[in-house]
Amino acid sequence: MRPEPAQPALAARRRARRGCSRAGPWLLLALSAPCLLGAEAPISSLERGRELFAGELPLTARMLGHADALPQDAVRCRNCHSKQPSLAGAAEQDFAPQLNAASLLTPLPRRGGPRSTYDLKALCRVLRDGIDPAHVMIQQAMPRYTLSDGECEALWTYLSLP
Repeated sequence: MRPEPAQPALAARRRARRGCSRAGPWLLLALSAPCLLGAEAPISSLERGRELFAGELPLTARMLGHADALPQDAVRCRNCHSKQPSLAGAAEQDFAPQLNAASLLTPLPRRGGPRSTYDLKALCRVLRDGIDPAHVMIQQAMPRYTLSDGECEALWTYLSLP
């Protein structure tokens, strides 16, 4: 072992560097272990919601009154809904209403019912059971989804942010 220099600050820096150089490889290994093992970093709720909406993550849904699950290509939210207004004319509007913060959080009359707004619970109910916030049944053409609470929350996060 080398004798310590006379200057205490220099000695402290050298001790700290030696400690860091010893811990460095272990710290690097610990932080990179998920990558080395093939694990993916967790995605944010917002990104997960976007992926669910776009059909990049699988969803399970059925048509009302049918037992068979629909194919993945048929249950993408974006097949019928958009988040942005269409740049095309009225002739090329979406099959179903836009889903974004403005359309969900603004009190609007929906399907002939009274004005209503959505929140997380209302969105989950309409997706799972087909009943909107004003207790009006949505069209039968809209699939009924089997969503976990986390999936529903991720969709809400994505759709309700401006």
